[in-house]
Amino acid sequence: MSLSQRDITPLVGQLEHTLSTGLLPPDVTGWGSQLLQRLRQPVRVAVTGAPGTGKSALIDMLLGRVVIGKTAAGLPVEICYGPEEQVVFDTPAGARRQQAGCLADTAVPPDALRVRQHLPDLRLRAHSFCEIPLAGPPGRQQDTLQQAAAMADIILWCSETFPEAEQALWSAMPDSTKDHSFLVLTMADRQIMRGILPGLIQSLEPVAAEEFLGVYPVAAIQGLTAQTAGAPAEDLWRSSGGRQLAEDVQRQIGLGRASDADQAELLIRQFGGPLPADAPPPPAASPAAVPPAPAASLAAALDQLQSGAEDMLAQAEAAGGPQAGPVLAHCMDLIRSLTASLEAMPGSDAVSAAREAAQDGEELLMLCQLEQDEDAAIDAVTLLFQLKKELAEVPPG
Repeated sequence: MSLSQRDITPLVGQLEHTLSTGLLPPDVTGWGSQLLQRLRQPVRVAVTGAPGTGKSALIDMLLGRVVIGKTAAGLPVEICYGPEEQVVFDTPAGARRQQAGCLADTAVPPDALRVRQHLPDLRLRAHSFCEIPLAGPPGRQQDTLQQAAAMADIILWCSETFPEAEQALWSAMPDSTKDHSFLVLTMADRQIMRGILPGLIQSLEPVAAEEFLGVYPVAAIQGLTAQTAGAPAEDLWRSSGGRQLAEDVQRQIGLGRASDADQAELLIRQFGGPLPADAPPPPAASPAAVPPAPAASLAAALDQLQSGAEDMLAQAEAAGGPQAGPVLAHCMDLIRSLTASLEAMPGSDAVSAAREAAQDGEELLMLCQLEQDEDAAIDAVTLLFQLKKELAEVPPG
C-alpha cells in the first residue's frame, strides 16, 4: 500500500489551510503540525550498525545499483531525490562541496563530515535512505542511535550475528522505534557456508520478536547482482533475501505514509470541512449501525467498510468529538462484519489475501481496545481506512 506525491499534495494543502484558521484546540494544532511536517517530507529509512556490517552494500541493493560502494569511509550518508546526480560534502567549516555524479565514483575529501547523494530516482520522492555508522565507545554509540531514532521513521539494523553488546544498545530504544525496525543479518552467504545460519536465526527469533518486525538474513552482494545482471535473475533476488526485505520495507513505508494521510483526513473532517476533490465528503449522520448482511463481492465489502467508517465519523462529529468506547466498539463491529462478508465469498487468491488482511486488522484492533482512550480510538479509525486502501489494492483473482 502506498501513496504517491500526487495523492498527498492536495491533502497537504487542505491540512495546511485547516491549521491556518486558528480555530483548533492547542493539542490538536500540535498534532496536526506534526502530521503536516511528516506529509511534506519523504519517509526516512535509516540503515545503521557497527563498521563493516554491510550497510552501504545493503542500501545499494535496495536502490538496485552501486551508489555508495566502498567510498563512504564511515561517514553518515543520506540518499535523497534530486533532479540530477550530485554529491554534496559537508565540511567542519560549514562549507558545502558539490560534485556531479555518484558517490561510488567520487573521491571523498579528507575533511568531509557527512555526505548527501541526490539521485533522479522517483522512488526517492516517497522515501530517503540514511547510512548511520555506529563507532566509538558504547556511550557514543548510544547517543548516535538515539539521534537516529529521533530522525528516522524506519530503522534497518545491520549485523552479522547481533551479539549481546548490540542487543544491549538496541534494548534502550523506545517501543515506537522498535515497532518500525528490521534486524538484517548481513553477509548471510558467509553464515550459510559456515553452516550456522539456521541456528543463528533460531537463537535470535525470541529477541527479534520483541525488538523488531522480524529477522531478515540477506546476502546483499548477491541481491545487487540479481538486479544489475543483464538477464533477469529473479531466483537469485529471492534466494539472496533481498526481495523479501525490499518488499517488507516498502510495505512499512506505505503503511506509515497511509497512516499519516488517514489521520490528516480525520483531522480535516472534524475541523476543516470537505476533503480535497478526489475524496468524497462524509455522509450525514446515521442511526447506530447494525452490522450489515454479508457482501456478495470484494468490491461490496470495501464499500461496506468505507461507508461504515464514514457513518461513524459523522456520528462522532455530531457528538462533539470521538468517544473512545463507542468508537472502538463500532470499529470492531465493522471489521468483524467485513470478516463475515469475506468468509461468505467464493475462494480466490484475492479473497484469501483479503481475509488475511482483515484478520491482521482485527488483531490490531483488539490491542487498541486495551487502551480505551482517545488516541486508541483515532488509531482504530485510522486502521479501518488503511485496511480499506490495502484491500482495494489486492489484485483480482
